[in-house]
Amino acid sequence: MGSGVSSLLDISKRSLFNQSQAIRVIGNNIANVNTEGYSRRKVDIKSSDSFDTGEGTSFGTGADIDSVYRTVDKFINLAYQGRIGDRARSEARDEFLARLEPMFALDGSTKTISSELSGFFSAIEDLAQNPSDVSLRRNVLDQGQNLATTINRVYSQVSQLQREADDRINYLVEEVNRIGGQIANLNSQISGKEDGSQELLTARDQREQLVRDLSEIMSVTTVENSDGSTLVTIGNGFALVSGIHSNALETSKSPSFAPVGGYPKGLDGDALSFIVHDFDTGAGTSHADFTGTIAAGGGELGGLLSLRGVQSATDTTAFDAVGDFVTAASMVEAIAEDLLTRFNLSYLGPDENGGTAFHNPSSGDLAGSTPASPYSLFNFTGAADLDADGRPDDLAGLRTALTIPSFAEIIQFGVTSEQQLAAALDLDPAAGSLSFTTGDSRNLDNLAALRQQKVAYSVGNFNQTSSLEEVYDTLTSTVGSLRATSKNQFALDKDRETMAKELYSSTSGVSLDEEFANLITFQKAYEASARLVRVGDEMLTEVIGLLG
Repeated sequence: MGSGVSSLLDISKRSLFNQSQAIRVIGNNIANVNTEGYSRRKVDIKSSDSFDTGEGTSFGTGADIDSVYRTVDKFINLAYQGRIGDRARSEARDEFLARLEPMFALDGSTKTISSELSGFFSAIEDLAQNPSDVSLRRNVLDQGQNLATTINRVYSQVSQLQREADDRINYLVEEVNRIGGQIANLNSQISGKEDGSQELLTARDQREQLVRDLSEIMSVTTVENSDGSTLVTIGNGFALVSGIHSNALETSKSPSFAPVGGYPKGLDGDALSFIVHDFDTGAGTSHADFTGTIAAGGGELGGLLSLRGVQSATDTTAFDAVGDFVTAASMVEAIAEDLLTRFNLSYLGPDENGGTAFHNPSSGDLAGSTPASPYSLFNFTGAADLDADGRPDDLAGLRTALTIPSFAEIIQFGVTSEQQLAAALDLDPAAGSLSFTTGDSRNLDNLAALRQQKVAYSVGNFNQTSSLEEVYDTLTSTVGSLRATSKNQFALDKDRETMAKELYSSTSGVSLDEEFANLITFQKAYEASARLVRVGDEMLTEVIGLLG
């Protein structure tokens, strides 16, 4: 009897402990209902080993706490992690494209290249009707200057967006290294010490939240090792975190793998950053390039790189990189280059030398003078005729000689006075002999005709045979389509992330209704265990009384 009472008291005592620990876990869950990254805890109570009397019978010995664990579904967690990355990528793209779109708006709220092209051609056509009218000549000068200034402004705004994206990429790489270091530190706390303690469960929660934070920046793959540590890799298998070690990424504008002469500059004339890892632990550098890998993935870095552009070893200009900002800038540059070549060449008039020696201008202004430079209608600081042929056809050489990324940022209208504007063409076919007639506007007519003339444009990855205005139409439709797509994709990815989070919360999140229901269950069990203790105590008192 005494042994049975003792066993009863022991079972009751352990039951009290089990129920109180379960209540403690539930209280902790309720306290962390709004804690970001917290995973609901559960107590696993299992029946303890039964006692064998040796006479063919056995008795239960109560229950023990087997473990306290986190309710986490790794597959749901990985899906949620991926959706975070998708949303962050599309959000970054939509944020920047929302700022790019107004530069090419069609609502007339701001001056655009299209509106200024229309104004310039209209001014030329008006002057062609009365080429001696000074006010109409002034209007051509004003419209030409407005066109050049608008091209400068729009290109500069696009290049500034590219530079802002590049600066943010540098900052985010530092964040990747910070988070990677924290994950490695948590790995050291968890590795080989998995015992279900609250401290280690919290460390696991913190590590999973850090991985989600990392996924918001870039695509990563995680694998849990047998010792409890997490291996974090990027797309090509590079280990960002391995055990207690993290491998830092860095940004470099002059990586060790750069081709001879280096990579081309960005749209603003400054170099773009590559995301690399330096495998040389000494004073030198041995960079591995991860820029393309990260650009192809999710996260904010993937979105920013897809906008800013990714360069390759075969690139020769700022417009060869693959990126949405580069695509837009290439079309603006194509317009600027066309004004500097085809329009200037037309403005000079026919070549009276037949092109055998150099281009001899046959157009003339009000004073009967011919243009003094092949860059007379549109020019730029540093304009020069490199091959001395009198033709504005050597822009590639000029870009190299002037070490500039673009002409769109520096193009100017070259005519500075009303009298200087050349409207007439030479009537005398003999080379060097000039004869102009009053009221001649053939030079202006030829310029106006260029508006609808189709030619082949080729700047960087932009190649199109069209008219000048059709180039701009392509530009506006491209930017508009990119923004519309990014807006829809962001909304879609945001909804998908929300659904993934709700699924994650249904398995790992804290439900107050469920926790309070469990609290009542364990509270009742605790009360029953306490009553059992009282019963055991009464029985033990009776036994002692009988033994007298």
